[in-house]
Amino acid sequence: PESKLELHIYSIVLLFCLHRSFSCELSINGDSASQIVILLSQIRVNSIAVVRMKSNTNDSYDQQDWFQNFSFGEAEAASGVEQVRVGQALYKAASLFNHSCLPNIHAYFISRTLLLRTTEFVSGGCPLELSYGPQVGQWDCKDRLRFLEEEYFFRCWCCGCSEVNESDLVISGFCCVNPNCSGVVLDNLVANCEKQKPKVPETISNESHLQVHELKDIDIKKVAQISLDQTQSSFHFDSGYCLKCGSYCNFASRSKEVKKAWTDFRRLQDSIASKDTCSTNLPDALRSLGLLRSILHAYNKGIAEAEDILAKAFCFIGDFEPARDHCKASIEILEKLYGPNHIAIGYELAKLASIQLALGDCTAVYIIDRLSAIFSTYYGPHAGIIFPYLLVLERERSRIIQ
Repeated sequence: PESKLELHIYSIVLLFCLHRSFSCELSINGDSASQIVILLSQIRVNSIAVVRMKSNTNDSYDQQDWFQNFSFGEAEAASGVEQVRVGQALYKAASLFNHSCLPNIHAYFISRTLLLRTTEFVSGGCPLELSYGPQVGQWDCKDRLRFLEEEYFFRCWCCGCSEVNESDLVISGFCCVNPNCSGVVLDNLVANCEKQKPKVPETISNESHLQVHELKDIDIKKVAQISLDQTQSSFHFDSGYCLKCGSYCNFASRSKEVKKAWTDFRRLQDSIASKDTCSTNLPDALRSLGLLRSILHAYNKGIAEAEDILAKAFCFIGDFEPARDHCKASIEILEKLYGPNHIAIGYELAKLASIQLALGDCTAVYIIDRLSAIFSTYYGPHAGIIFPYLLVLERERSRIIQ
């Protein structure tokens, strides 16, 4: 109702402005206002967010200067990369692509020009699908479904939201109380979402992802006693119970412990932001990391975020060896959630390479090769334009080899 009211308000205001400019062509009446509401709704669901990459450093001179400071322990943190939304635009051809939470094409921008690249082999006759928002590994299924319904007014039927996958099970899951069990425990909201995952409709092709079907089945069996060959009705997703051995977990009390542990990480983040020395908050956060690992599932994204915060904190104080270890631990979890060759992993590898170079660690060559391959897959010949810091890393790689 609120969004409907907003659209009508925007329609009336826009109609009034257009009438002032083109009084002889437009009249202010209910029919005109309704037509504009329809147009605004079409724009809303078909427009694409224009994004650019933002890192700690934005041009090649600053990046080289940053790296020199980093090597001497004077930089604030490892080079981080994130997408920043800078606008919204309509692209006639791109609006025809269907959405998938496991897309096989990647969209990026050079100025206002939209470019698309396939990120995996797509056999003939299979659809090309891009992501309208968060993907598998970024958010869990219930949050993705809610976002797509609120923003684009459709229920997602992609394979990521139609089939059980390891990432959605573990991304916010708790570990089993049995220390010898690798199973996952789900909260009520996640369990209900997994129960309601529909079968893939016959009209939607799923062939482009068949090559990873068997691997997914093996990975899921590590955390739950289910098989992708079973029917949906035979799955048993009971909240509070381990999906592998059935042990009961007191979810409420453990959730309180997790919230308490996260206060230490929030304090540590505040210390980094305020350029504090982190001397008191860092030991507390390290203790809380141990607590999180004893409660959350080993592949829970919260642990990856905690490890990343610790890596930044150790970089801040110039202690790069533990920073490297925490950065690696974070990446290991994210690889389980996204897959090893996802662009999100490329961004994290850039951090790791920065730390390794500061340590004089020669294995940075392998990491730079790997992230270069990922960026090449997603950005092709434009990788250096989208992420100029990549050129700095590749120069350092060449220097090490020589």
